[in-house]
Amino acid sequence: MAVSWYTVIVLVATALGASIGLKFIPYRVPSNEPVIKTSRILRTLKQVSEKQVLEKSACGRVWVTVHSPNINQGDRVVLQDAIELNWDFTNCDAVPKSIGLFDDRPGSWNNALQVFPIDAEQGYVITTISLGEPAPPAGWDKGPGLKGPHCLWPWAGAGDGSASITSYNCLKIQPSWMEDNPEINKLRIGELAVAGTHNAGAWRFDTEISAVSRDSFVLCQDRSIWAQLVHGIRYFDFRVAYYDFYPNEDDRYWLNHNLIRVRPLVPLLKEIRAFLDNTKEIVFLDAHHFPIGFYEPDGSPIRAVHQGLIQLVQRELGPHVAYARDFGTGAGTRGPTVQSLLDADKRLLFSYVDNAIVSENNWLWPILPHLWANTNNPTELFTYLDQAIGAVHQSNARSPMHSAMAETTPTVLDILFLRGSLRENANAVNRNVTQRLLTRWRQNANIVSSDFFLGNDVVDVSIAISLERGRATKQSSQL
Repeated sequence: MAVSWYTVIVLVATALGASIGLKFIPYRVPSNEPVIKTSRILRTLKQVSEKQVLEKSACGRVWVTVHSPNINQGDRVVLQDAIELNWDFTNCDAVPKSIGLFDDRPGSWNNALQVFPIDAEQGYVITTISLGEPAPPAGWDKGPGLKGPHCLWPWAGAGDGSASITSYNCLKIQPSWMEDNPEINKLRIGELAVAGTHNAGAWRFDTEISAVSRDSFVLCQDRSIWAQLVHGIRYFDFRVAYYDFYPNEDDRYWLNHNLIRVRPLVPLLKEIRAFLDNTKEIVFLDAHHFPIGFYEPDGSPIRAVHQGLIQLVQRELGPHVAYARDFGTGAGTRGPTVQSLLDADKRLLFSYVDNAIVSENNWLWPILPHLWANTNNPTELFTYLDQAIGAVHQSNARSPMHSAMAETTPTVLDILFLRGSLRENANAVNRNVTQRLLTRWRQNANIVSSDFFLGNDVVDVSIAISLERGRATKQSSQL
């Protein structure tokens, strides 16, 4: 266990932390759901990636993810971040017989690091090789690099044993996906499909009492804010706390996992600023929760603390901030178009969870609905999200966007008895999140936020869905 019993007690008191590790729930397209929906998305994914020949398949698809939980290999040996190989050849005339892990674009089975049999149309395998911590390629490790998608080292390849490799794909970064795909520019922000991160700042402790990089109860992500941006994440769920015992005002604002301090806020705002300064991407920043220091005991807001946060965001991100009052944000709308934000060169949208503060600062974006199931059961999570995503667009909705919180929530007993971990929790849902987004959620999903996002393929699938919607919008405008 990486943190103290004090931390466990705090988490128990606030009903946050680890949840029961549950089995992966197989998902199949219902008989009344047209298969063409999935096949269209798969074709779109290949059309996008074949520009750089990073992904190729005549039918179906393979992709690479990262296994979130540690794997105990015995004799005190623990494998972290094992690479997973995934495939979906549903409704293909022929299903490959083998899938392999490669460290470059697959050209020959002789170069495979590991090979596994394919025994079903759809599935995955967990390799015994760790991703490690590879630096983002193409110059994105320390600052702005080359535009376009780029591959990290792991590749998946599938085919018929010793014969040719017919499908391949890599684990990618997508640092400029919005700029790379102008077909989405006519979409309104509520029509985009966007990958987001839940508790985005909870990725590694940076406090005077802890510097651990992995934790069972608090940390929700494996990558920094900069790396999340580079991978293609465009929505950040921030939980901001205020600690008045720091002498410097800037140092008082932190990103928390509820009552647990994780990282100071200002350096993370600077990472977002550096990214916006060097790209044409749009970023959605959501002040979702204020666990400490923002409210009096009677629940009334401490306006000086709220104003301090607002001033920090204006100071650090000001040139890029899109003021809500300057764009179409009326009730029931889908918001401004991507193109209008690009034309104004205002590409940071800051939503705020407190209506009173928003009413006093009309440049803030209104509360962004969070579709939260509040359950530790994956079956209940998906039942809730299947219904909520389809019903969220109502005429009186204040925000043009909504975020599906695609993660389960632990109970007090889960935390008290140390049952599972947030990593096991994410592992129990992330594969289904990918599949749900390809099918049931494809028409209406906007933001899909997850824990340990490398465990799913939401970034690439969201890009493909946004492209599909953009092309449909263009076609309808030409009729």
